[in-house]
Amino acid sequence: MKIISCIFMMLLISPACWAGRITMSNPDEQELQGGKRLCVYSNIIYTFTYVTRSQSCPYSKTFDTSENER
Repeated sequence: MKIISCIFMMLLISPACWAGRITMSNPDEQELQGGKRLCVYSNIIYTFTYVTRSQSCPYSKTFDTSENER
């Protein structure tokens, strides 16, 4: 019984640890003034923006879901 309780608790706790972060890929890119680039990562649920001075946006980036712009 103790083993079943431990497994049940692990199943409840584990998803809560993952809930705050999401990795997104293949952003839309837009060139801004001053050599900056706007990277927009979005899906049906989340939209995140990232501004970089790089010539291209990172293909994938991890965000906190609490910073969602929608």
